[in-house]
Amino acid sequence: MAGLKSLFGDTALYGLSSIVARLLNFALTPLLTMVLSKSEYGVNSLLYVSIAFLMVILTYGFETAYFRFSQKKGFEESRVYSTAMWSLIISTVVFLIVLLICYVPISQLLHLSDRPYLILWMGWIVAMDAVCAVPFARLRAQRKARRFIIIKISQIGINFLLCYVIFLFLPNVGYKLPEWKVGWVLFSNLLASAFMMILLAPEFFAIKKIFDFKIWKTMILFGFPLLLAGLPGIANEMADRFFIEYLMPISTSKEDVGTYSAIYKLSIFLILFNQAFRYAAEPYFFKKSENTKNQMAIVLRLFTGILCIGMVAVLSGLDGIKFFIDSKYWDSLPLLYILLLANVFLSMNTQISMWYKLTDKTYLGLYITMVGLLITVVGNIFLIPILGIEGAAWTTLFSYFGMTVLSILLGQFHYRVPYDFGKIILYLVSGIILGWVASKNMVNYFYSFGALVSMIIIVIFSERKIFVNKLMK
Repeated sequence: MAGLKSLFGDTALYGLSSIVARLLNFALTPLLTMVLSKSEYGVNSLLYVSIAFLMVILTYGFETAYFRFSQKKGFEESRVYSTAMWSLIISTVVFLIVLLICYVPISQLLHLSDRPYLILWMGWIVAMDAVCAVPFARLRAQRKARRFIIIKISQIGINFLLCYVIFLFLPNVGYKLPEWKVGWVLFSNLLASAFMMILLAPEFFAIKKIFDFKIWKTMILFGFPLLLAGLPGIANEMADRFFIEYLMPISTSKEDVGTYSAIYKLSIFLILFNQAFRYAAEPYFFKKSENTKNQMAIVLRLFTGILCIGMVAVLSGLDGIKFFIDSKYWDSLPLLYILLLANVFLSMNTQISMWYKLTDKTYLGLYITMVGLLITVVGNIFLIPILGIEGAAWTTLFSYFGMTVLSILLGQFHYRVPYDFGKIILYLVSGIILGWVASKNMVNYFYSFGALVSMIIIVIFSERKIFVNKLMK
């Protein structure tokens, strides 16, 4: 239990940074949904979807590969780190050269021919974030959580302040800026990423003049399947925006993307917990022990219970949370129940998927995400023309559910973990029912609050042995 205490302690630390960082980002949502039209908000969402997709390509699994081999016997951490960094720096420089040559036709492809500078700024953001991925991983591996937190929050904080200064403060004092709209959002992010690199300077100075081809080859063989798995994975997470863009009527498509993205933003509370857990879990579980499987089983059970509590909590407080987005999006709030449930399964899959990383069978992760992507493509093509953006939400849920089930089935064959499926199913069914009750009774606080309390009681009662043991210590 000491190991689990350490894991959840790290999760809490990273959770603090994720909460603050995500809330700062979240606090931008009221501003951006107010100052940007639905169409412009849709453009902004599509650009950030592209950033996420490119990040997977440019880091090509080296973040996880660093964790794997920096802590493995026979590998020197400094050689692994330096080799990984030189690889990322070289590939990022190549990316920037290609971008400088091709940014105009790319802007035309994305229907942004009148604003090609957006593609350039997006590319520079991706480049800076990519070369910082392994330094951040190093901070996590070395358990330098506080430094990690300070840098992450500083980056988001600067982005947050710049956006509010540009969109609110300067216009209120009579200073007129060019009408760049989305451009100013990217510009703020660009400056914040540059500041992040400055704060990470000690990690960059730690790079030695070493490039070990043997280590690089080993990392590529480990990381490339993660890249292949990551591409359909990120496509699966983000493709719904592009399908909405191209399957909905041209006159409303960008507005529909903006609406869907604004509602999706409200699922932040589950996303941040998932991110915090991933930051802590990867370095923790890669330090394998004889008790790893039992710990993974306990963690998934508790993790699922907490996720379901979080989902019901968000839906119970929706009458207040909805004010974080502009009122023009409120008609679409019922989508949130579907998207939150989808993120429960996505988060579960994040924890379950540790098995193919621990067994070095990362290629199986590719098969899982390909199945998810297939569901996403087929579901969106059939459901969006019929149900509109609600079809995209249902497809997201089906995809994440399918990936979670498949990951469990394959994992039990290759790396059998004694999961308590009875309690896991209990939490999921309770969360689905009580979440629906809460979402349908937003103005009736008795029902919504009762749903939340019931969910908490179910989890606490089911895990009473753990809580009792904790109190007895």
